[in-house]
Amino acid sequence: MRLQTLTTKIAVRYSKKLYSTSRLGSGLPAVSAIDARFDELDVSVFRQRAFLPEQPLLIRKPMESNAPPASTSACSISAATKWFSTMEDNAGGLKLVASSYLSSFGDVLVPYELIYQGKADVNESSNAAIGPGKDWSGTKIRRFERPLSTLLSLSAAEPELRPQLYIAQAQLSQLPESLQKDIPTPHLVSRAGKGDIYDANLWMGLPPTYTPLHKDPNPNLFVQLASNKRVRLFAPPVGAAIFRHVQSSIGKSASASFRGEEMMEGSERAALYDAVWRTLLSRQGFEAVVSPGDALFIPKGWWHSIRSMGTDLNASVNWWFR
Repeated sequence: MRLQTLTTKIAVRYSKKLYSTSRLGSGLPAVSAIDARFDELDVSVFRQRAFLPEQPLLIRKPMESNAPPASTSACSISAATKWFSTMEDNAGGLKLVASSYLSSFGDVLVPYELIYQGKADVNESSNAAIGPGKDWSGTKIRRFERPLSTLLSLSAAEPELRPQLYIAQAQLSQLPESLQKDIPTPHLVSRAGKGDIYDANLWMGLPPTYTPLHKDPNPNLFVQLASNKRVRLFAPPVGAAIFRHVQSSIGKSASASFRGEEMMEGSERAALYDAVWRTLLSRQGFEAVVSPGDALFIPKGWWHSIRSMGTDLNASVNWWFR
């Protein structure tokens, strides 16, 4: 009860001061948003709205009148249109898959995360569909390097036959130069602050992908390339209260600053998911749906959790900077 009272008071203060009253389908307040291509947004506007006050901001690409919601058209990063294409599925609809251009880089080694129950084998269909609504208390994580083609070859398979495989935090600097050129550093990253970039990464996976609740020590510009992701964010004191509640509920006392594999598997993964996505604790947060061409600014210290939407291949890129 005390946790809910604390987070409610803090959330109401932030809501009245910084956010519009519009709400998403989940009932959560929407993150403050501005409609603009993020590569055209004036840096001074970004500084005033988000960077200096350290408040989240969703920079939404202007929608084309005839474009579907998950379209990659008008995306400011060429990777969104060059790396992905559509193909007909078994039901006669369209699904997003890797383009022949991206497939030509199939031998590039990238880091993977495999979430599994039972055998840790990317070729085992029994590992598939450990997603929202499932019991994650017995899940484990395995990390390894394999060629990019491993993921791409599985992306065309039926969702129920795919393992939960994620290219997680593949450093852009380690990708071939041609792919790096497809993801140029946004001017907001290089000009809003000191111009220091700590890391830039590619995230690409087979839904359902999920990143548990955590915070980062540096500001983060998160850009969606393919399909959609749902992000829940919590002001620093609210997120800290939720984290402490989760630790208490599972009888642990992990550090909030240094997060390891404990948040990615087993009881902690399940408890974090429940706290953020299923219980009333999540009502103290804010939410954004990030579509291709959108950029979400996550200030340092803001807690957040990210889920993929739909069943198509999903891809994002982010920069940590100051």
